[in-house]
Amino acid sequence: MKVTDIELHTASATDFVTLSYRDLKHSNPYNIKNVSGLDAEDIISRYYPASGPFKYYNLALPTRTIVLNVSMNPRFSQGETYSDLREALYKKILYVRQATVSLWFKNGATTVARVYGFIKKIEAPFFEKSPEVTITIECPDPMLKAPAAVNIDVNGLDPNNTLISDFLSTAPHGFWFQMTVLTAGDLTYTWKDPNDANWSFTVTVTSAFQVNDIIQFSSEYGQKRLTLTRSGVTTSLANKIIPGSVWPILFPGDNRIQVSNPTHLRWGIIQHTPTYWGI
Repeated sequence: MKVTDIELHTASATDFVTLSYRDLKHSNPYNIKNVSGLDAEDIISRYYPASGPFKYYNLALPTRTIVLNVSMNPRFSQGETYSDLREALYKKILYVRQATVSLWFKNGATTVARVYGFIKKIEAPFFEKSPEVTITIECPDPMLKAPAAVNIDVNGLDPNNTLISDFLSTAPHGFWFQMTVLTAGDLTYTWKDPNDANWSFTVTVTSAFQVNDIIQFSSEYGQKRLTLTRSGVTTSLANKIIPGSVWPILFPGDNRIQVSNPTHLRWGIIQHTPTYWGI
């Protein structure tokens, strides 16, 4: 991933600070001297207790801490000082109640990824010869994500063997889908990989599914859910998920999903956001 600049945005403001990587002429007020926390420092292997031995199903990162060391370039000819730039920076990133910020990673004019977090610490040594500001940002969701979701073309997709390709991501990640029930009477649906017996995701209800029921699923970070919408009323199916089920996720490359009773369901929407371990 090529990055030329980082933009520091607040949660609710359109104003932002551009932190340049390649400002050779030192024309930008704020330049990144050093940055840490943009790689995958500590990948965690998570296992799921299926029947029998533990089976691997996902990799993840802990909370990401990003430290930006920013140098300042006042326009002395216009009477601008280091204090002016420092105070302007404080005002832009610390005046919203949520205290949340996002870092937008830019390649020229294109935003290639974003990450969201909270300002944890700002350090500014006042008496240095070349004053700098060190900003520490803590990101509970550690993954860098593309600015827009990708919608998979569901026309002609066979629920018996659905191929979802993701050649942008470098990390496994959650996704979102919607399916419509075509045939009434089923009590159980299972989603699995036809080429991998290590995982499956099963829901069983006591009152049978009906025609035109809408099933919505998400395995996105912090948004895991399974719901049923019938006649405009949405209810959670979280308590109907069979113990031992593994939440489906997408991996870089090709992913295959097979749905039980495939002729009884139709894909409506499949959506995911390309996700990256780091820069």
